[in-house]
Amino acid sequence: MNRQTSDGAGHEVVVTGIGLVAGRLTDPESLFDHLAQGHTLIAEHPLHKEWGVPCAVSAHIDPDVRQTLADAVPEEAGPLGPAGTLAWHAAAQAWERSGLPRRLQAERGGVFLACNRMVMEPAELAGLAAHIDFEGGALDLDGYLDEGGPDPRRYEQIQPDTATVRLADYFGAAGVLETHADACAAGGMAIGSAYRYIRSGALDVALAGGAESLTTLTSVTAFYGVGALAPYDGRDAGRISRPFDKDRSGFVIGDGAAFLVLESRAHAEARGARILARVAGYAGVTEAVKMTSSSRDGADYAECIRAALAEAGLTPGDIDHVNAHGTSTEANDTCEAAALHTVFGERAARIPVTGNKSAMGHSLANSGAAEAVLSVLSLQRQAVLPTLNFTEPDEVTRGLDIVTERRSAPVSAVLSNSFGFGGQNCSLILAKAG
Repeated sequence: MNRQTSDGAGHEVVVTGIGLVAGRLTDPESLFDHLAQGHTLIAEHPLHKEWGVPCAVSAHIDPDVRQTLADAVPEEAGPLGPAGTLAWHAAAQAWERSGLPRRLQAERGGVFLACNRMVMEPAELAGLAAHIDFEGGALDLDGYLDEGGPDPRRYEQIQPDTATVRLADYFGAAGVLETHADACAAGGMAIGSAYRYIRSGALDVALAGGAESLTTLTSVTAFYGVGALAPYDGRDAGRISRPFDKDRSGFVIGDGAAFLVLESRAHAEARGARILARVAGYAGVTEAVKMTSSSRDGADYAECIRAALAEAGLTPGDIDHVNAHGTSTEANDTCEAAALHTVFGERAARIPVTGNKSAMGHSLANSGAAEAVLSVLSLQRQAVLPTLNFTEPDEVTRGLDIVTERRSAPVSAVLSNSFGFGGQNCSLILAKAG
């Protein structure tokens, strides 16, 4: 097992800007209000039925919104793929809100982007398939290239680090560049890594977040194949994702992007920035129990949570709210519920738990970043968002305080969990600005 933590006191890390895009919504406050009212982003995908995808629902970006965002990307950014375009909007929004100059001068800045590698779209697959000898197991590559082959810009656009470099160049934040593909934990890992650089004094400013655009034929088929997606079966799309509920049956895939601007408190205060929250602690723990689940007793998740608490100098009694990974899969929710019982003991029944994926779907590498942004707003508004579709727990999830309606509550510290396929686990602790 490998644990990423740091020792000793360091520079305090604060949040000075947030940005987000999800569904038809293009700012964090609109999403928070949408979710607070019990609304969902999950709906039938306009192309999934046409493709014959078994799970025809998703929390996808509205096509008109996607085009509007693409048109808004400045020419100097160069061509960006679907995920890069979403990243650009969320990152630029966070940067503008932070009040930083359009381009850094003397400051030491970095960009930390979470994004999984893009996959081929249906039209591209069809063009390639026409040149495959399926019986012989051979590809006529010359024939494929003679007919035009792939878009020559395609490779550049689908590489996740393309957006990382473009953002760094545009904002003058090229001190440290990282592109994370730590499965479903990547968004939290990107924020955690940025936090570490600032805490150590190596950077003053970081743009950290995630972007994902994987509501595609290949991705949906792959996740369905490993049994991770909830079956559709003609049900109400908004009621399919059911974190911690005894009738949960899998996650609903989603798209989106979310970014935070992080700074050292000294840097933010010197320029008179408005401080939204603090990143108080972070831990990344990797384990190798099983590709699609961790130890069912929650021990690995519990270790990650405890490591984040220790780094923050907090105890379980200091946490006021848990923004759960809560994918709505049987295995993940079991592991996470068990971990919360292990770490918080009897107090687990009194800590409000929210599963945002009940309404937002699971946007994979972006999910931890989006949930961190929503956690910042919970701290700002002193309110906890609801978990949709939770009606009855099973024996493991029983005893948790699963919030089902927007709840006003004193929130000083939020634990935000992200637990990824392949045993990549992350816990962030966000706290009031103080």
